Amino acid sequence: APLTMMDGSARWGCGLSSVTAAGVMLAILHTTTAIAPTEPLYDAINVWPMPTSITLCKASGLGKCLGPHAVISPTITVTVAPSCGGMDGATQAMLTALVTEAVTLGTSFKPSPRTYNEPPYAAPDAFCLSRCSLDADCGKGGHCYVPSERRWNSTTACSPSTQYAAGCGCCVLTPTLPSIPKLTVTCGTKTSTTSTSDVDVEGSYTLDATSGGITVLASTANGAANGIATLAQLLRFDTSLRVHVLDFLPVAIDDTPRYSWRGYMLDTSRHFIPTAEILQLIDGMYAAKLNIFHWHVVDSPSFPLSSAAYPELAAEGSWSRTNATVYSTVDIASVMQRAKERFIKVVVEIDTPAHTLAIAKSHPEMMTDCWEWMATGRYKTDVDSDDCMAIDPTNAAARKMVATLLTEVASLEGSSDFVHIGGDEVKFPCWNSSASIAAHVLTTYGDLTSESFARLQAEWTANVSCAAVKASGKRPVLWQPTTKGPGDPAWDGALPSDAVYMIWLNAQSAQSYAHNGSDVVYTTPFYVAGMGGSGWTHVYNAQIMPTGLTPEEEKHVLGAEICMWGETMGPGNVFERGFQIGAAAAENFWRDVSPTSGPGSAAGLGTSTRYNAFLCHLQRFGINAPPVMPSDCEVATAPERQAPPPGPP
Repeated sequence: APLTMMDGSARWGCGLSSVTAAGVMLAILHTTTAIAPTEPLYDAINVWPMPTSITLCKASGLGKCLGPHAVISPTITVTVAPSCGGMDGATQAMLTALVTEAVTLGTSFKPSPRTYNEPPYAAPDAFCLSRCSLDADCGKGGHCYVPSERRWNSTTACSPSTQYAAGCGCCVLTPTLPSIPKLTVTCGTKTSTTSTSDVDVEGSYTLDATSGGITVLASTANGAANGIATLAQLLRFDTSLRVHVLDFLPVAIDDTPRYSWRGYMLDTSRHFIPTAEILQLIDGMYAAKLNIFHWHVVDSPSFPLSSAAYPELAAEGSWSRTNATVYSTVDIASVMQRAKERFIKVVVEIDTPAHTLAIAKSHPEMMTDCWEWMATGRYKTDVDSDDCMAIDPTNAAARKMVATLLTEVASLEGSSDFVHIGGDEVKFPCWNSSASIAAHVLTTYGDLTSESFARLQAEWTANVSCAAVKASGKRPVLWQPTTKGPGDPAWDGALPSDAVYMIWLNAQSAQSYAHNGSDVVYTTPFYVAGMGGSGWTHVYNAQIMPTGLTPEEEKHVLGAEICMWGETMGPGNVFERGFQIGAAAAENFWRDVSPTSGPGSAAGLGTSTRYNAFLCHLQRFGINAPPVMPSDCEVATAPERQAPPPGPP
């Protein structure tokens, strides 16, 4: 009998052995029984992240199985309803562009060949008119359609194995695959004809495909974009027919993200990342349904952000001190525009009062005079060594400069409702080594304890950073400033109630902040480059929601974020770390994921293949993320759109 894997699928082995995958022991058993493979429902859909609800044709009430259909871009009628656009029609045009891209760009994914019939085409109850290996299996006038990537070789369609009765192809009754005539995208709050829930949650959508057409329904344009991103993965490009194929009809998807904040942070200070790679990264975020681009643009190593008010910051603080390592106003505008076209929100970070050594290149007078302490204090000499330098929080010019910088990024066209103010890793001995700052703390707070210096940091954060962001009509986001979380007397009540805390110091803080009524974004297990980088199964299986929260408190957990710190990441390996590893978290951010069971389990081989297929899908955007399993990926950026006869199997 076949072995039931941890993801519910069935596998065959060639003997008795065992392997460990993602920390789960999988026993491979020997069998000689001629039984066709049985695959779970979800193996039929290669989409990342996996939708929360999928109904295929074998389900009662959805209609008989119709088999594969072609989607041909020159002939399919595409309609994006005016309900999805604004007054100027710009949103409608952007959605139309995404649909056009989905039915035009193509990638062909070939998994490693296997000696048994490959799912989903091998399943005895597969979703087509009937199974076949040859044209003769389909009766007079019928043709056996075998997907190009599943053919065994140039002369034989199916595996030579004779143990399994199921064929690897689908019978079609016409010389060419029947084609789907229309594709419609509509925005509204009504229910789909095949789904049971309202599509009125931000980012949610339904997708219904029948022989009569494909319909994407969402309450917002963001949800419609998510539905189109799913459609782009459902459409498998057949390299023999040179058309996109939708393998299973009818199909109904009802999909809702669990978290509203599905972020991706990119550090462009420790290594300068070319604008072109940032634009590709945003393309990949759209495909993975990641909706927040957190741009950690400046830090101690360099200041690459062009500022109208303080141009000297980039002129002196960038790596090359030339335009080659500066994001110009044109570069910044192009990033904001690409994010807008992909329905992604941009959160720009100006990290202060620490992480500011690059500012000293042009304004040393604004920095704390702790140079001697840095040289002799024997503090950390690892990646944080330069971060010990902090702005002088009592310097009026420094306070004005930071407020101005935050106002500038808050006013960028296309910016989100959030601005990140940094706020972490102030080394109090640096401040204490300055006679003027120490005198200020002693006068204002009564002593020179760590708590008093923490109160000084809280004052800066509230009256400089948060005040500037709030004055711009935005919400402040900051790295949690204290390991204590709520209950730290220096911070309790100091910041605006709508501040969002990014949790990075300890998991317990996420529960504490949420329990206290503050919104949080969890980052601790999602460092995929730089400090703490780990593998894709780690971020896939990491728990986001803290335990012990009430349903009302859980609403304060906005979501989580992939963090691409720049110590070990730069031009050339952004996609290797950010997508080969980081994109695995996208499914974790979208839906509940169990590490040991279910269709979305990293313990099962089916999930690895599906993720591998998604990494291939990204290549249509020029994102060459290395695969995680044996496979071949072909890109057809301008495929011919003709549908010749399937030909002999």
